[in-house]
Formats: sequence, C-alpha cells, structure tokens
Amino acid sequence: GAVSVIWPQKEGFSNAFGRTPPPKGYCYLLFDNENSVRLLLSSCTKDDHGSDYYKIASLKFRSKDVQVIPWVVNDSQFTKCLNHKPDNKRTVFIGALHGMITAETLANIMDDLFGNVTFSAIDTDKYKYPIGSGRVSFSNTHSYLKAVTANFVDIRTPKFNKTIQIDPYLEDALCRSCCFQPGVYFCRSFDCFRYFCPTCWRIWHTGTSARFNHKPLRRAIKFPNSQSSEDQ
Repeated sequence: GAVSVIWPQKEGFSNAFGRTPPPKGYCYLLFDNENSVRLLLSSCTKDDHGSDYYKIASLKFRSKDVQVIPWVVNDSQFTKCLNHKPDNKRTVFIGALHGMITAETLANIMDDLFGNVTFSAIDTDKYKYPIGSGRVSFSNTHSYLKAVTANFVDIRTPKFNKTIQIDPYLEDALCRSCCFQPGVYFCRSFDCFRYFCPTCWRIWHTGTSARFNHKPLRRAIKFPNSQSSEDQ
C-alpha cells in the first residue's frame, strides 16, 4: 500500500561538504491505510521471542531480515483510574524505555512494582512514534517515593530486557529557598527533595559535607520570545 519512508537521522544534519549523512539503521514507515500495516505484519516471520521480521533485498545488497515494530498512536497514553487527575507532585519521569513498551504496559509494570498507578504516558516525536521516555502518576505519595527511591528497574520480558531509569518529574517551579528565582535544579536526595536556583544550590550544598555529593537534576528553562530551551 501507499507509504512514506522517513529517516529521522537525516533531518538537520550535514557534513563539511553540505551532504546529509546516511541513516543509521532504522526508519519510520507511515502508511496511508491501517490495513497496510496488518498486511505487512501478516507477511512477517516471527523469531523465538515473537518479534516480527520481514525479508528485504535490492540490487545493492543481499536479502536481509529487518525487524518490524508496529506502533498504535492510542498506545501513547493510558488512564488506569478515571477518578484521579494526574498530579505532577506524584509523577515520575521514566527514561531508557524500550520502543515496544506501550503506556498500558508501563502502567501495569509500575503498578506491580509500586502500586497505586493512575496514569501513564509515552513521549513521542512529531511522527507520534515513541522516543524512549515517559511519565507515570501515582494516587499517593508513598508509592511515588518508592518509585523514586528505586531509581533503576530491570524489566525482563520474552521479547526484550531493559533497565529503565526513574526520576522525579520536573515542572516549572520557584526555588524553595529564596522563593524568587526559577528552581532549575532539583535535589532528589530525601535530605533536600526540593527545587533550587543555582545560587541557593551552592549555598545549601556547600554548607555541610553530608550534602556536598548530592547530584542535581536539571530542568529546561524556556525563555520568552525563544523557540528553544536551554539547560541551566
């Protein structure tokens, strides 16, 4: 069926000669019709773990098996408890997600580990394809703190093994010390567990050896009249 082939690595990159470097091994196929996706999957072969592979060939190379990973746009968000609105103060950021994890799968994994999950979402690019990160909200602080304390979690499934990273979800907030400057740093240590501006971070974390080794999480600040964000 009708399809567009998109190479994400090509966009915005060029070498010293003004040429776009070749793609690095994956692309997106955007079909005009959903039935085309089903037809492609029906033509695939499965390996021992149930992953789909399709054999391609051309005049330039011998036949090769490529993995096909379908993605349903609606799988990027999942609400587990309809009565609870996600609260950023009880939300964690999930990094290093596998591309085959849906929002519902992520919610079930986190609920089994820490309980009381209300909402999950997978971050996507402009093609609505997952980019390897997401967020999960909890209905109470106890489960939220258990997730933050875990920091890293090993996920093992028949199709893949992956270690994901769990951090507090950062939002726009003022420094909790001066209550004036933007809190661009967040200290995940439970001795602090709050936002700091750069000045207050230095003052607070150089006053005692117990806090000297704390590592800040940084959030991006969007400046007025600017299209980009910058890590401070």
